[in-house]
Amino acid sequence: MKVSVNDVTGCTKEITVEVPSETVQTKMDSIYHRISQEAKIPGFRKGKVPLDVIKKQYKAAAREEMVQNQLPEFFRTVLIEQKIDPVAQPQITHLQFDEGTPMKFVATVEIKPAFELKNYKGLTVKKDKTEVSEEDVDKAVENLRNQMAQLVPADRAAQGDDWVLIDFEGKIDDKVFEGGKASRYPVLLGSQSLLKDFEENLIGLKAGDSKTFKITFPADYGKKEISGKEAEFTVKLHEIKEKKLPALDDEFAKDGGKAENLKELREKLEAQIKHSKETDQRSKMIEQIGEKLIAEHKFDVPASLIQLEQQRLVQQGVERLRSQGIDANQLPDEQKKQFVEGMKPVAEKNVHLALIVEKISVTEKVKTEEVDIDAYIQKVSGNVNQPIDVVRRYVQQQGNMDSIKDWIQYEKTLDFLIAQSKIETV
Repeated sequence: MKVSVNDVTGCTKEITVEVPSETVQTKMDSIYHRISQEAKIPGFRKGKVPLDVIKKQYKAAAREEMVQNQLPEFFRTVLIEQKIDPVAQPQITHLQFDEGTPMKFVATVEIKPAFELKNYKGLTVKKDKTEVSEEDVDKAVENLRNQMAQLVPADRAAQGDDWVLIDFEGKIDDKVFEGGKASRYPVLLGSQSLLKDFEENLIGLKAGDSKTFKITFPADYGKKEISGKEAEFTVKLHEIKEKKLPALDDEFAKDGGKAENLKELREKLEAQIKHSKETDQRSKMIEQIGEKLIAEHKFDVPASLIQLEQQRLVQQGVERLRSQGIDANQLPDEQKKQFVEGMKPVAEKNVHLALIVEKISVTEKVKTEEVDIDAYIQKVSGNVNQPIDVVRRYVQQQGNMDSIKDWIQYEKTLDFLIAQSKIETV
């Protein structure tokens, strides 16, 4: 085969390939022979159809099979010979192919960029203190009490932190707008799940009360058709419920924190807070290291890898919105576009850093060991409350082990970089 390789960018190559006509014809004849053994043509016994009849009737099918199956084989051979390792499927263009002539095509592929590692040890990073104060623990205890609070009817006027059940109808220019009407709608006053002005008009109402009031939607409101407009709402309040916090005793510690007493609960919460702070500080240090490494290592990043990472981030964002009760499909088109486009710079930064970290892991011989995989499986087992062998079998069946090994190696390399950094506690 005749092959020429042209570097388009630091991570894009254009490969021109010409497969000899003899090789092409040999492959085509093989395809025709296989078809002749299977073809059913009136007037001929199976396997006895003349080759010229087969070629006449199955030329298009044989050509398609040649392009679909044999062309990739030719290209794989080229990649091996040229020692090119693409990061995504090639784009095939300028295909010229007919029987008796060479097959010619151009393949555009992206590869990981070649670059030299610069300084990555001894980077200066800042880290906040991770001590846990009594106030931190007090807040955690109160948060837990709030999570365990019961809602009980309140025979009084509505006030902040109450749950109220309302009917409402909103009109703009005397017409009910889309989403402006609901029945027995629950609202936590002070949460600003609805507009602040709307919630404030509910404070002071009692069960059975009705009220009509006007509010103006913010100019940057999510729905363009009503943003900046004045609406008139009529509200009827049905129920008021207040939170009844559990008593701060050992029984609460057992029920809410799976601890024997309040002392043990506070110790558990302190450990959790410390772990959370340390995790947060690790993320901040990695961000600082990443910015320094990217600034030091300038190179083209493969667009296909950026696109894949962008898709992953978008899906992650969609799942996060879903957990908050928001359907991303219901967002306005402009907001969807901004949501997707906003992920691109993050994706490019993530891929850029990942390529640098990958090279550092090879240079420093950072590898995923069996003990690392065991620790990962054990952690997942605890998180999902499933036996270790069940989790391991599931991971293996899903075919995720290679990606898990890559992720562990990436995280171990980040830990190596942190250990090699000059940490300034602030």
